[in-house]
Amino acid sequence: MNEIKWIKITTDIFDDEKIKLIDSMPERDTILVIWLKLLTLAGKSNRSGYLLFSDNIPYDEEMLSTLFNRPINSIRLAIGTFKKFRMITVEHFQEDSEKEIFYISNWEKHQNIEGMDKIREQNRIRFANYYKRKKEEKLKSIENKGVKSNLISSNVRTNVSLTQPNATDLDIDKDIDKDIDKEKEIYKEKEKNNTPHSPQRGEYPISKDALEVLDYLNLKTNKKFSIKNKNNTKNISQRLKDGFTVEELKSVIDKKTFEWLNDDKMNQFLNPETLFRPKKFEIYLNSKNKVKTETDDDGKYKNIKTTHIDNVTGEMWVTGG
Repeated sequence: MNEIKWIKITTDIFDDEKIKLIDSMPERDTILVIWLKLLTLAGKSNRSGYLLFSDNIPYDEEMLSTLFNRPINSIRLAIGTFKKFRMITVEHFQEDSEKEIFYISNWEKHQNIEGMDKIREQNRIRFANYYKRKKEEKLKSIENKGVKSNLISSNVRTNVSLTQPNATDLDIDKDIDKDIDKEKEIYKEKEKNNTPHSPQRGEYPISKDALEVLDYLNLKTNKKFSIKNKNNTKNISQRLKDGFTVEELKSVIDKKTFEWLNDDKMNQFLNPETLFRPKKFEIYLNSKNKVKTETDDDGKYKNIKTTHIDNVTGEMWVTGG
C-alpha cells in the first residue's frame, strides 16, 4: 500500500485542550514529539489511522521505542497519556484477540482530503494517458499483423502480446492489461534491486523525459538553459507529473517558437518558466497552429554528469546550482 507523504497539522494545534493539558506535564516535550511521530507513522502505514507494520502485524510499544529512538518508559508514558485523553484507542484483531492495534482517533482530521483527491485525479489522468498510448501502440501492431503472423509461424518468440487483425476493443484491452501486468512485474524486480541514494548537498533528481524536453527547448530556441539551475526543469517536471506527455510539451515548444522566435519582444518568454507554467500551458497546448516536431537524438543529455540513477523511477540525480 502506498504511503501518504504528508499529514495535516493545523496552525492552532497548540490551542487544542488536550495538547494544552499535555503541555503542562513535566515530560511534555517527549510526549508531544511522540505524538507527531505517531501521526507520521500512521500516514506512512496508510491504513486509515491504524498503526500496522503489515496487514497482520501491529506496531507495539517495543517497536515504537526502536523506531522513535526513545526509551520504552517514555513510549509507555506517552501511550498511556494518549489513551487517557482518547487521542488513540486500542482495538483487537478478530482472528487473535490478544493482538492490540493502536488507532489514531479522528484520523480523518489529520488528512488533507483535497490534496489526496488531487493526487488521485493526477494518477487517473496519468493512467488514462498511459492506457491511450498503449492502445495506440497495440493498434499499430495490428496494422503490421502480416509481418507478425510470419514471425509466429516461424516459431519466433516475442514478449509482446499479439492481437488478431479482426480484434475487438475488448480483445485489445485484454492484451493491454496483460502488457501492463508484465510491466508491473518488471517494476517490482527493479524496485527490489534498486540501490537507495542519500542526496548530497546541491543534488536534485530529474527524469529523462524532463531532460529530453529541456534539450529540445534549447535546440529550438538556440538557447542554453542549464540543468544546474533546477528552476529550469521545475515546471517541466510538474507538467509531466500532471500526466502530460513529452510530445505534448514539445508541441508547446514548437508552437511558441513558431510565433515568438523572431519577435524581439516575445523571444524573452521562450523559457521553461513561461512555457510550462500551469495557468498558461494548456492554453498554449490547445492553440491551433501546428508545426512538425523535430528530433535531436544525438544531442540528448550532452555534458550531463549524473551522481546516481534510480532503477525504479529512471530519475537521474544531478548536481544543481
